[in-house]
Amino acid sequence: MKIRKLDRRYNGHSFWTHRAEPGGMYGHEARAKAMVAFYDQREFLNRSFGMGAFIEEVWAISRAGREVPKWGFDAECNIFLREEALTQFQLALGRWE
Repeated sequence: MKIRKLDRRYNGHSFWTHRAEPGGMYGHEARAKAMVAFYDQREFLNRSFGMGAFIEEVWAISRAGREVPKWGFDAECNIFLREEALTQFQLALGRWE
């Protein structure tokens, strides 16, 4: 897993500061393992910080004047993070390796 700092080149940069990328999802076994880890990661973040937002809906949440969650995700198993969610996620990374 790689954590990448977001800038204007990346989706979600307006709402989150970093993206956790699973990487190495080649073949059925590796993809299945990455998807189970993705599920567990979202469960961990949901319990710790409340529900996250799918990247395709975050602009609407923001535009409606609501607070954007500290974490989000996309369909490629990437997790977007900022503030405490980023710190806690980095500390817990060993759980999913």
